[in-house]
Amino acid sequence: MKKVLSIAIAAVMVLSLAACGGGSTSAPATTAAPAATEAATTAAPAATEAAPAETEAAAPAGEEIVMKLANPNPVGDVKDLASIRFSELASEYTNGRVKIEVYSGGTLGDARETLEGLSLGTNEIVCESIGTMSPFTNLANFDAVPYMYRDFDHYKAAFLDGELGEEVKEAVGEDGGFKILGGMYRGARVCTTKKKFTTPEELKASGLKIRVPSQQIYIDTWQVMGANPTPLALNETFTALQQNTVEAQENATIESYGFGFYDVCPYLVKTNHVYSTDVFIFDRNYFNNLDADIQEALIKAAKEASDYRSEMSLNMEGEFEEKFKEKGVEIVEIDTAPFIALFEGFLDEYYPEFADWAAKVAEY
Repeated sequence: MKKVLSIAIAAVMVLSLAACGGGSTSAPATTAAPAATEAATTAAPAATEAAPAETEAAAPAGEEIVMKLANPNPVGDVKDLASIRFSELASEYTNGRVKIEVYSGGTLGDARETLEGLSLGTNEIVCESIGTMSPFTNLANFDAVPYMYRDFDHYKAAFLDGELGEEVKEAVGEDGGFKILGGMYRGARVCTTKKKFTTPEELKASGLKIRVPSQQIYIDTWQVMGANPTPLALNETFTALQQNTVEAQENATIESYGFGFYDVCPYLVKTNHVYSTDVFIFDRNYFNNLDADIQEALIKAAKEASDYRSEMSLNMEGEFEEKFKEKGVEIVEIDTAPFIALFEGFLDEYYPEFADWAAKVAEY
């Protein structure tokens, strides 16, 4: 039954993603136009924007609290479905006191704009990756440390289900001025490319020009691997690949398929270099000013919606790999050990502040 549901959801998602484009209205997700995701690709805000300003609760005790949830991903994709689930559970667990309106397709802006909007009251929630908060706090870069997890089970045990995940989310939230709820598996990041490679030597020799998010840790990662990283907005990447401005891109399998990279990249190399996490993000002061019972209900709803999304993404990951094959893309399995070896001492040199957290991950 779960398999049938997963396939049905995947079909809906593919139809939605195929229409991926910019949205211009402010309607909820049921009518919002799809838009490109991964707003971490936008330029980082100035240092003066380091933390959202203080805000107050949305409504006095007993009154209905309406919250706008911003999601840059297209309507119908897994992040949209998880946001809708969160909305339903929040209403159920608060006996209707909380009404979350889901705005997918980027109708409220990209991740940077909507994260800034939390303190302005433009929206109350953002569904995005931990890494998208890196312009506000460097600690958010921990979300993209390369080859920190052996596989999904290790990632799930150490981060999604472990105390470490809560510790990281609290530290990132406190430093950046956010309250972070839930934790959803996005999918292992892979590389769709015009140039096939299986070893670091082949990658370096190819001179591969690869599109990456604007987060510095992604740039550092691919330089260490031997490629030539180019920060670029995800919604500009297909054209850049067509024009050979870049020759590859890296992202989760599901998102890579949704943006149609099978049409311009004949290879999918399973580098599996990053396991990152989507979350529900609030302004910290706004959340803390909500009644305690509302806070507890939102935490519970976020956890259940996250588990729903993680299972869905895990099931669909393999299905979308098969879809790549159907489009004629060669799936390249590689030995990741030589790539992992490149990152010995990486954190000590580039991100020493993450060494303790990474050591805890290694203990699992």
